[in-house]
Amino acid sequence: MITVQEIQNSLRLDGNIDADLIQRYINTAENYVKNAVDSTVDLSVYRQIDEFNSAVALLTEFYYQTRGEATDSPSKRPFEVTALIGQLKGMDLNK
Repeated sequence: MITVQEIQNSLRLDGNIDADLIQRYINTAENYVKNAVDSTVDLSVYRQIDEFNSAVALLTEFYYQTRGEATDSPSKRPFEVTALIGQLKGMDLNK
């Protein structure tokens, strides 16, 4: 399971900067990846898988780093997230 502290460390944020915002991004990223793979699998199962946690961390950092951008063309999610989702789709998650 990815924590706010892990994301803050990765982004090199001091103290408790944007903790609530980062938690919302983590929740959104978890739901995005879960729904992209198989929404019927419980989130607790996903949280035990390294590929899921890596995808969530990458997507959370992407959300944080691109927040507030106003452009005509939306930013694309990191390719690594798509690759990790592909790996998760190939796993037997209903063990």
